[in-house]
Amino acid sequence: MSEQGKFKWVIVDGIGPFFRSYNKRRINWSKIPLAELPVEGDAADVYWRAVREEMAEFVQRVRAHGYNTVTLDDVAHVTLHESYTDALKLRVKRLAKEMRILIQIIKNAGLRVLMTSDVVPMTATLVEGMGGRRSEIARYFKALLENFILEFPEVDGVVLRLGEGDGKDVKGDINNSLFIETAKQANVMLKDLLERFKFHQRVLVCRTWTVGAYPVGDLIWHRKRVRGLLSGIESDFFILSLKYGESDFFRYLPLNHAFFETSVQKVIEFQARREYEGAGEYPSFIGWDVERYAQELVGANNLVGMSVWVQTGGWHAFSRRAYIGEGSYWVELNSAVTVQVLQYGRSVDEALSKFYGSIKLEQVRRFLELSTEVIMKGLYVEEFAQQKWFFRRVRIPPLLHVYWDCIFFQHPIKKVMKHFVEDEQKAIRDGYAVLENFEEMENLAEKLGWSVEDVRFMHDSYKLIALARGYIFAPYTPEVKERILAAKREYKALHPRSQRPRYRVKTSFKRLELSSQKIALVKRLFFRKKRGYRLLDHLVTIHLLGYIYRLFHKRYEHKIPKFARKSAMGIDAILK
Repeated sequence: MSEQGKFKWVIVDGIGPFFRSYNKRRINWSKIPLAELPVEGDAADVYWRAVREEMAEFVQRVRAHGYNTVTLDDVAHVTLHESYTDALKLRVKRLAKEMRILIQIIKNAGLRVLMTSDVVPMTATLVEGMGGRRSEIARYFKALLENFILEFPEVDGVVLRLGEGDGKDVKGDINNSLFIETAKQANVMLKDLLERFKFHQRVLVCRTWTVGAYPVGDLIWHRKRVRGLLSGIESDFFILSLKYGESDFFRYLPLNHAFFETSVQKVIEFQARREYEGAGEYPSFIGWDVERYAQELVGANNLVGMSVWVQTGGWHAFSRRAYIGEGSYWVELNSAVTVQVLQYGRSVDEALSKFYGSIKLEQVRRFLELSTEVIMKGLYVEEFAQQKWFFRRVRIPPLLHVYWDCIFFQHPIKKVMKHFVEDEQKAIRDGYAVLENFEEMENLAEKLGWSVEDVRFMHDSYKLIALARGYIFAPYTPEVKERILAAKREYKALHPRSQRPRYRVKTSFKRLELSSQKIALVKRLFFRKKRGYRLLDHLVTIHLLGYIYRLFHKRYEHKIPKFARKSAMGIDAILK
């Protein structure tokens, strides 16, 4: 008999099996690449047989760690619509057939299934035919979801993502646009959809993750916006899904206060595969963060579950897949401990003892303490990460100079970071000081039977990150440039891509033609420390700045770093 936990919903993302043989150099891990999967011929048959085998393995392994629900992507790619071209209909029919088999594998293991959908998926034909008429788009989306429920009665519900669309790299006939612009629009849509979900006895999960676009773009942290979203919604078939913090899955973030707003059912989201912290290539333990948030959640209104991302998130080359084959040890450690702490109320020490025994506990804890210190002080610049800054509708991430699989040695980042950090020498010292942890970490890893190679990869990567600190906060000289380029060559030689994915080292020493005085003025005008908007924000930062960008972005787009223009939804998303 399985151990009884406190939550009804213990959710894990099931996208890993779909990325088998997916050989792109840099992968978009935000969702299953359904538009690119094989659907015809022998190659498709071979691919899908392997996916089924891996899904069977995946569900047994996550079930053993305490999960009871798996999420899959996505509604529009498995539900036929009359507007689809013949080629798209062929793809959807095959995807629907294979998804039914996979869903049955999950259900046979005793787990629930939720299917995701952005708000709202459209084809070019639909976009042209509806011409932006909101009422027609809303009716289409409602019908699409209802058709999905009828065609997939075995699925337990749908997870809506309403504040983020597809990345700029996503191709295919179905693309997701940002349909919802205000909390009022979202509220009306949810109430309308909930009538049908209640009728069909299916759960509707709404994620509050937003990227700053439109007035609803601050939903992740704006308490009034959350209340507007949920006004009048009271249903056993509705769940609000919230990330633990007020931004993406970073450290140094306070608990999202929305857990204490309104009485609707809620689940809390964590990320075991840390997309900004190596994505499972090296240890990045979150157990103590989870334990602290769990303590702070006492008194939260109607928390009914947890959702842990073990594969989803980020644009990078790191490609280990959790709970499949060799798996991803560090991700699965995070995943297992998160369930133990939140679902079963254990301390981190109790959770670690359950998996490693009390004899090894001291060594395990010591290793994780050392590696956590490396993350907290060697990856994040502690002084900057502890600050709270907002730009327009977005809380500024506490990590800028390392992002996904990129380490930046770039003058614009140098100029900006120096304006947010006073004790520059401490920032430099911290980066180098944590490198001293690695000798003991290697010894402990060897004793525990953990991957010494992963620890060495982490060490080599963090030597570069420490060098990036020196570049940012120390005076620039030609010798500094040569040292950086030499270190970059050494890193590439130590970790050739043919052997394992590695960080991309992005160097650009071209000076930003902007004086320190002007940067300070921009900081005062456009950045604020408080969540609430100033009059200046309403008049200039939100409205005027967005208008100016739309007016001139084509002329000056090339001046914006490619990383900001081309990654995810692009910088233009937060300026809508």
